[in-house]
Amino acid sequence: MTIKNKILKRFPIILFTSPVFGLFIVVPIFFNTNGRISNLLLIFFMNISFSIVSWLLNITFSVYFFKPLNNVAFKWLASTFCVILFMTALHPMTKQMFSIPIQNLWLFRALGLTFMNSIYFIVNTLFDTLESKLRLEGENNQLKINRLETELTQLKNHLNPHFLFNALSSLKSLMRRDPQLAESYLMKLSEFLRVSIGQTNDLVALRDELFLCSDYIDLQKMRFQGGIIYETEIDPNSFHHRIPFFALQSLLENSLKHNEVSLVNPLTIRVEVKGNILTIVNNIQALLTEEASSKTGLQNLNERIKIHTGQALVIDKNQQYFKVQLTLLSL
Repeated sequence: MTIKNKILKRFPIILFTSPVFGLFIVVPIFFNTNGRISNLLLIFFMNISFSIVSWLLNITFSVYFFKPLNNVAFKWLASTFCVILFMTALHPMTKQMFSIPIQNLWLFRALGLTFMNSIYFIVNTLFDTLESKLRLEGENNQLKINRLETELTQLKNHLNPHFLFNALSSLKSLMRRDPQLAESYLMKLSEFLRVSIGQTNDLVALRDELFLCSDYIDLQKMRFQGGIIYETEIDPNSFHHRIPFFALQSLLENSLKHNEVSLVNPLTIRVEVKGNILTIVNNIQALLTEEASSKTGLQNLNERIKIHTGQALVIDKNQQYFKVQLTLLSL
């Protein structure tokens, strides 16, 4: 921060403390002497000038100071010395204004200005410390935000290729089995990808995520030809809640990946939203030969949820069902 900016920030304090210090000096003189009002006013304004000079010195030294001596003690000594030097230069012209019989008036004034300058030095240092703390907190918060945005980008970059790989594998299988259905699947997939790729925000409205998932389920129904039962029960008041983009879709994909899906043994997937809690549950139909899983899908989603809500996924699993709960964000 420049000296000018710091003076402008301290300006209200300078305006308040300078007259207070002037009164602090003048009032005892007024009650203990018969000094003229004009002299008292001169003393008052003179001490206001000392106060302003003290503030300006302390602010200047807090911004610019000799690097080898850049510590609190030397800054205080330098500002105090300069204030006393300023007073000494004016002392021959102003000592007659003081009608109090003091043996060493210069020393009395020097001690008073040292006391005043020490108070201003402490106040200015406290303000500098507080401002530095607030600035560091702001910088740390910005660094955290930047780090979280980077993490989110990395997680999304892992997620999208994973889905695309599975979709293309399904298309390849359909092309062998039913070319006409594969064509419909490809058109639906292209529309689905257009919407998903066009999404730039990591958080979307629950309503939009549900529409996207409905399209995704339509794709899977083409692939499995009736082997999926998809049910939803959504609290209408929850549509405006926010959810990480592709979060529900990745949970649907996880259900399909790890279970048998067929007309004989249809996979039932149910999505429920009550308040700000989304629950997805499917019946377990273990695959005879399940491919090895790195579990990065759930891990990535869990990290994204924790970044946004501070709460991890809640997973409940037994021999009959697999259930996942996540917290939605309210506007």
